[in-house]
Amino acid sequence: MVPELDEERVSVLFDFDGTIGDTETPAMKVAYWEIAPYLCVEANDLPGSEEEYVRNNAGKAFEFMMEECDKTRKAKGLATIEEAYKAGGEDPAVMDMVNTRRSDFGLPPIGTVKYSTLLEQQKEETVISLSKVARPVDGIVAALKGLKENGIAFAISTTSPKPRVPVSVESCGLSGYFPPDKIHSGESDFDPPRFKPAPDVYLRAAAHEGAMPERCVAVEDSESGVGSASNANIGLIIGYVGASHVPSDRKAKHAGALIAGTRAKSGRGAEIVLADMNDLLVVVKKYVQDGKASSVMQDVRNLSINGGFWHKNEAGEVEYFKK
Repeated sequence: MVPELDEERVSVLFDFDGTIGDTETPAMKVAYWEIAPYLCVEANDLPGSEEEYVRNNAGKAFEFMMEECDKTRKAKGLATIEEAYKAGGEDPAVMDMVNTRRSDFGLPPIGTVKYSTLLEQQKEETVISLSKVARPVDGIVAALKGLKENGIAFAISTTSPKPRVPVSVESCGLSGYFPPDKIHSGESDFDPPRFKPAPDVYLRAAAHEGAMPERCVAVEDSESGVGSASNANIGLIIGYVGASHVPSDRKAKHAGALIAGTRAKSGRGAEIVLADMNDLLVVVKKYVQDGKASSVMQDVRNLSINGGFWHKNEAGEVEYFKK
């Protein structure tokens, strides 16, 4: 049941992959080895391309990855991925490499189970893999516990489909925090799907929380997710770079991208980017108290943020601060 609208209610709307579940890396690796036979890359070069591909495509729907791959294939005069998938005849050396890596994710060799399309295969097999390997990001359990103890509502607002997210939530041991009515999917709850940076899934999540979007908080790890929250006019956007898919030497760059707001129509990005989910509660409590993102940021250096954070300083430059 959707609660009545309360103009003062604050709800924290979390993306899932890379913010609640440390699932971005395993999900993206599964996606990489699903699309690998069609990337026009030699078998021996595929393992070395994995890390960059995962990093560059984190937060993107598999449909978008297929579109980009098909552009490359078209330029080379090759059939589309789905045409090639149905026809078969992929490079045997590539398939040997792919099947070797698939076993690392608990997946059988290609062809063991028949699917009508590669997209169907990717979605089904990602669920299978994440049901075994999904784990919560560091600090999220304490953050959720703190929000609940302080009477602050929260929900999931993700592009990722169902049942992938509920299965991952269960694997992470977080079903008690996120029953089915607290999980909103841009892919599964709309026909046709509404992927981030479209605002729809944030608007839906806020409505189902009985909250105004401008009173909500978004927690995001991707540029498209920040764009979605911004396009939905979410009151405070918190970026997060603490999951395993963002290596230490790229955290600052990734934080800058979240703050830049390149996927938002207004150009507004995250107000603050955290490296430690244990610091989320103190920022949210400040927002609940003051009611404005600008007030939070004016006093942000006085908050007890132990893991440090990135923000835009008065000169408009991205700056890192740690006490």
